[in-house]
Amino acid sequence: MVQSKSPRATLAFWLGSRSASAHADPGFLSRLGFRFEAIAELALRLYGPRLDDRDAFMLRIADLLAEAHASRPAELRSADAEREARIALGGSPWYLEPGLAVYMAYLDRFAGDFRGLKERLPHLERLGVRLLHLMPFFPAPEGNNDGGYAVSDYLGVHPGLGEVSDLVETAAELHRRGMYLAADFVLNHCSDEHPWALAAKRGDGRHRAFFHIFPDRSEPDRYERSMPEVFPETAPGNFTWVPEAGGWVMTVFHRFQWDLDWSNPEVFVEMLRAMLVLANRGIDLLRLDAVPYLWKRVGTECRNLDEAHDIVRLLKACADVAAPGLAFLAEAIVQPSEIVRYLDSGGRGECQLAYHASLMVLLWDALATGKTTVLSRSFGEETRLAPGTGWISYARCHDDIGLGYDEEKILRAGFTPRAHRRFLLDFYSGRYPGSFARGRLFMEDPRTGDARISGTCASLCGLEKAIEEGDEAAAALAVARICLLHGLAASLTGLPLVYSGDELGLTNDFSWQDDPALADDNRWMHRPRVGAEVLARASVEGTVESQVMSSIARFLRLRKDIPSFAPDAPFEVLHSPDERVVLCVRGSRTGGAVRPVLVAGNFSAEPLSVSFQALPSRIGSPARDLLDPDLSPRRPYAAPGDGHIELGPYGLAWIELLGDARLDDS
Repeated sequence: MVQSKSPRATLAFWLGSRSASAHADPGFLSRLGFRFEAIAELALRLYGPRLDDRDAFMLRIADLLAEAHASRPAELRSADAEREARIALGGSPWYLEPGLAVYMAYLDRFAGDFRGLKERLPHLERLGVRLLHLMPFFPAPEGNNDGGYAVSDYLGVHPGLGEVSDLVETAAELHRRGMYLAADFVLNHCSDEHPWALAAKRGDGRHRAFFHIFPDRSEPDRYERSMPEVFPETAPGNFTWVPEAGGWVMTVFHRFQWDLDWSNPEVFVEMLRAMLVLANRGIDLLRLDAVPYLWKRVGTECRNLDEAHDIVRLLKACADVAAPGLAFLAEAIVQPSEIVRYLDSGGRGECQLAYHASLMVLLWDALATGKTTVLSRSFGEETRLAPGTGWISYARCHDDIGLGYDEEKILRAGFTPRAHRRFLLDFYSGRYPGSFARGRLFMEDPRTGDARISGTCASLCGLEKAIEEGDEAAAALAVARICLLHGLAASLTGLPLVYSGDELGLTNDFSWQDDPALADDNRWMHRPRVGAEVLARASVEGTVESQVMSSIARFLRLRKDIPSFAPDAPFEVLHSPDERVVLCVRGSRTGGAVRPVLVAGNFSAEPLSVSFQALPSRIGSPARDLLDPDLSPRRPYAAPGDGHIELGPYGLAWIELLGDARLDDS
């Protein structure tokens, strides 16, 4: 092993000998100098023992950063400078802008392809979203490719969706409209048809080392003793025998998705290169897919290991040098106490955003039980974040709904954990008597009784059943449930996300059952196509599409002008005198320029009245509801005035405290 210089000496050598540095602008050199020691510390902690020449490795990283910055388009450099200047002046980072909301979509199902997307942008503007997250649009194998997450080329575009030039133009068009683009960065695995995997199958030693490949079952069996299964029903185990490779390949998710070996420094270099290219194509936010799984070690669950955090920190430090406007979103669907570790842990530079998956589960729990006990007791206890970071809150996404509860909190709410999970699974699959839901169980394990839930927001809220039965009153209640969930996602914490089709009240799409490539994955039932005729109905007053669209658009429009709903504004869950109502205060309770707002949501089909005087903290007067009671035909919102909050069936209220009024401990 070659003796390494200090990071300062290595950087000085690079500056003196690398021609790339002569073309770098002062801003780049300043950022590189500021972060190089941290980059070196992380890189050598992760890869030092496997490096023959540590200095040469650090010089490769410096070269990559310089090349990426030199090729970064001028308009993106200008945006970088503007974003850095805003933060330097004490402003919010772009991803925490007041009123920012997210739209998540499969490109083909929402707009057909990149060219069709341009025609759909006015719909997103009417809805009030400015951050568009497109699900994987990269080349992937035909047939089952896990919704595009089996990536065959990190730098290409699936030919059915367009070309790289279309991606670049889409990003530029979004920027011209004051919008942002998010994309997936599938870090943990690639397709077994990726050139790296194909080379490994041919016996290429360099590329075999990109993966976890073992000649017999001895090592895989050691891993399996402690590793859980992600898809026990369709992809049991964590290894697949691949005859062409002559070995057992680690495939944690699907047999056609080979886990990358991030302990190999060559994997880091190649993925860093891909990340920088994507940033230079105009992508503002990278969703780091399956980030808890990046590092593998025998005897552990191979999730949430410290090295996985170091990888993210190293990638972010590199991005901060070459593309400082780029932000990271952690796709870490784990316990909240683990999720927050990916959010800029201790100021050490990880992700800026993360999904608040537990809030989604808690909302569906309250909807099924008609009680907010679990929601009120669980929400907020582990969701305080570091400055400069934020949650993404949502009622639904492209994935299943898991029930990863903390059993202690279920017990504290008065439920038996196993029986409570079983009730929720039966309720949302329509098996429970009186259930309004029309979902299906995903990955049901008969050994343990565990499962997850599939279904669109509308179908799980009862709209599909109501339409089948021709019950207009039930349909109105279903619409109110949809609006309640999205109204709470827009007001409880973080940035609200709307999943494609939910803003139109689309019900389950069962066409997946007739497609052999999708038939084994019922999550496609909640990934419906958004046709032109559906969008047209959203403009016709009185239709379900119009009611849902106008309600969600109103939530997103109003929250922009409510300082207490800033993504990083404080919140506090109050004990509710009625277990059917959730109460949360947003903003400061101790006065100041920002007026606090009380969010109240009724999870009952009955109209309710909550007295201010019954709250554990009194509300002074005057106060006003920020939501227009004429928004919904069922008028489910509050009408404060006599010291009461009047909530209609599944009603929502945003009560702003005016003047000197504030929440005081009583």
